[in-house]
Amino acid sequence: MKKTMFILLGGLALVAVLAAGTFTAVQLLNTNPADEELPVGAMVFEDVFDDGSGNPVTVKTIVKPAAELPQRPAEAGGIFLRAEDNSYFVGTGSISLNVSVINGERSVAAEHSGPELEVIVGHDTIFYDDITELQFEASESTENRVQQEVRVAEQPDEMPEAANITAWGERRGDRVFADVIVFSEGA
Repeated sequence: MKKTMFILLGGLALVAVLAAGTFTAVQLLNTNPADEELPVGAMVFEDVFDDGSGNPVTVKTIVKPAAELPQRPAEAGGIFLRAEDNSYFVGTGSISLNVSVINGERSVAAEHSGPELEVIVGHDTIFYDDITELQFEASESTENRVQQEVRVAEQPDEMPEAANITAWGERRGDRVFADVIVFSEGA
């Protein structure tokens, strides 16, 4: 009787250990480092490339925000559309750029799916030029992480065509009274 009870308890203990080990293994296999929470203000770009054999490969580039920038969500971010007086008009939402060169003439067509916001520049607005080196090309990895680099800049006389603009400040409806503006070269 004691021998049977010992074998039964030993068998139950073995099943419990195997079940715990299986649970742990499944949890570890389901953990994806790409699922980690992104820092506030991170930008994510997804590009599709041909892998050389005609198969599309999607590469995700995550840009972590520079330490110099406000550590809160921006009030506006998108593509530069036009400037009027002390305002920049920014197209928001999903952005699509089509760059074409015909006979040496470059043209850029930009589309955006969100609202157009007015970013108003004040006397105390601080400008940063985004000098992050981004390379959108197929690689061994399907995800690239890059640290954003910015430098303090003067307000540009002319904003580059199709520039990316991010602004922090006070938002009132479709206007943002900017404290900080980051711009980067366009297409």
